[in-house]
Amino acid sequence: MAKKKVLFVAESHKLASGFGTYANEILPLLHATGKYELAEFACYSSAEMFSDTDWLIYANAPSTADGEAYDKEHTSNTAVQWGITRLEYAILDFKPDVVLAYRDPWMDAYIADSSLLPFFNWVWMPTVDSAPQKTEWLHWFNRCDKLLTYSEFGVKTLKDQTRGRLSPEGCASPFLDYTLFDIVADKKKHKASMGLDPESFIVGSIMRNQKRKMFPELMKSFKRFTEEAPKEISERAFLYLHTSHPERFGWDITSLTHEYGLGSKLLCTYTCQGCSKFFISHYRDAISICSHCGRNSAVLPGVTNGLSYSDLPKIYNVMDLYVQYAITEGFGYPVMEAAACGVPTAAIDYSAMEDTIHHTKGYPIKANLARELETNADRSGPNNDALVKIFHTHSKKTPQQIKKMRLEARKGCKNRYTAKNAVKAWEEAIDNSKNKLPWNHPRLMRLLPAGPPEGLSNQQFCEWICSSLVQDEYHLFNYKMLSMLRDLNFGASVSKDMIEKCDHKTLFEENASLAKRRLHYDMVRCGDLQVQPPRFITEAHNRMKK
Repeated sequence: MAKKKVLFVAESHKLASGFGTYANEILPLLHATGKYELAEFACYSSAEMFSDTDWLIYANAPSTADGEAYDKEHTSNTAVQWGITRLEYAILDFKPDVVLAYRDPWMDAYIADSSLLPFFNWVWMPTVDSAPQKTEWLHWFNRCDKLLTYSEFGVKTLKDQTRGRLSPEGCASPFLDYTLFDIVADKKKHKASMGLDPESFIVGSIMRNQKRKMFPELMKSFKRFTEEAPKEISERAFLYLHTSHPERFGWDITSLTHEYGLGSKLLCTYTCQGCSKFFISHYRDAISICSHCGRNSAVLPGVTNGLSYSDLPKIYNVMDLYVQYAITEGFGYPVMEAAACGVPTAAIDYSAMEDTIHHTKGYPIKANLARELETNADRSGPNNDALVKIFHTHSKKTPQQIKKMRLEARKGCKNRYTAKNAVKAWEEAIDNSKNKLPWNHPRLMRLLPAGPPEGLSNQQFCEWICSSLVQDEYHLFNYKMLSMLRDLNFGASVSKDMIEKCDHKTLFEENASLAKRRLHYDMVRCGDLQVQPPRFITEAHNRMKK
């Protein structure tokens, strides 16, 4: 019996991002089962990043051979970065039985519009980081064949909001290599080896520098703690931020450091662009002299220049308390990673952090929920009083109490977040998927009409858009059609920041481009349109192990 062909739509297993880390964890395990013919669609990686690959890898980022046009398109359009112009070519080349996706809803939503959906099972594990989820997203989730989540919070949120109509089949939560993420036997000795005071009390956080990470409030809370704590604690207390700066949409770490007077209290990680080594130092701004090679080439780590995965446990293990201070998280890897290293954790008791902080026996920080304008979802604001109290409480723990917390954190993490649980959830979704139409099925889409019939009412026009232009009857009397009908009846499309004219002409033009895309790939699939395989397809096959 032929193996099922599985295409994993990933943010590239080469990246140091959360999505990249997950791909790096799950892909080798799926490959190791021997049950599937596996392929990866790798966003944010170029073909040059791969050689002698164990599975087929389609690179979405521009390579040197792609030319200036694609490079410009990729740089300027996030949808292109997420794969909208290349994924369907990869699907047509690989002809998968199952397509797996696991990113934010808006990143993978374009899959829902593909004319190739009737030919593969779509298994989707979108991030569910807050409640309520957008109505539009719920309809996207309903489109996939099988739905998974990252967390128990995600399962509960979708079930509650849809009154059980959306019922995820399981959690494929991230997991760790517990031989790598482990407790150091002697924390004081380890601190000394990293150039730190063995007697120091270090509060740490590993978060990407983004708006939703509450760096200002974390720094403010730590400053307050040092002002209130007894001198013998305050003098040896440090805040360790493993983060990036500058970031285009991130916080100005330098200004915040000056504002809160934390220059002597702030520790950071630097990676050298010259010798590639890393070191821990008091904060020295965005660029510094490398402690290893002496060149002025040390910078703060980011997604593309982060530490190796094997070096991260060295960072966690200098921390006495880990804090995840974010308004929301789709999962929040660092809480799990810190706990695996035996570092007691504190995190906002909301979103996926709600799961991890309780499973790892940490300090839950009561959420201060408020509705966010951009997402129309509840997000947590800071709770600095609670956080400062945690700092005080933890700094006064006895060595015996700390030892117990360290062991409980690791045990709780190992019990819940395992490779076995994650792989089992994906395997069950893949193995239980039903056969779809064969890839050689005759063309499904008709040639596109030049325009709508005359004299249609608004409702008839919307029905015609779905059934005759886009030719996707899933949308009939569903969210998309009803949204179009509402806009036509208003005579305007109303979004958060503008009101635009909406009539039959504008809706036709808006949907015609989607219809053309759908027809194009359906014609290529059945051979009615001959196209030269894109270069990235050829590159993928050339870079596989022979």
